[in-house]
Amino acid sequence: MNIVEKGDPYSAQIRETVELVANDFKKDYKYGLSFQSKVGPRKWLTPDTESTIEELGKSGVKKILVVPIAFVSDHIETAHELNIEAREKAVESGIEEFIVCEGLNNSKLFIQALADLALTEFEKFA
Repeated sequence: MNIVEKGDPYSAQIRETVELVANDFKKDYKYGLSFQSKVGPRKWLTPDTESTIEELGKSGVKKILVVPIAFVSDHIETAHELNIEAREKAVESGIEEFIVCEGLNNSKLFIQALADLALTEFEKFA
């Protein structure tokens, strides 16, 4: 939080991305945002994923689709925290279906978008 309070745009960018993606859905899906990967004793962004899963289970939610929107590739951190720890919390909380989306990884569309962005930035300096 101390980094965000100093002006880091991470939190605002993630919140904006979630809203943009949610607005693209044609159906009225319920969605929310939570944060994972807290390290050390310092205050982290809230709400945290574990508490969110627990609250959803208590409120009767039976299915959750987790989209790790801040991560562009699958890696050990998300694999362990989401596919193991969060899944265990979901089962404990009464969630019957817990799906974690894969990251964009090496999707051709994603790689092309990165290349386009890089070339656009490069052209500013050429």
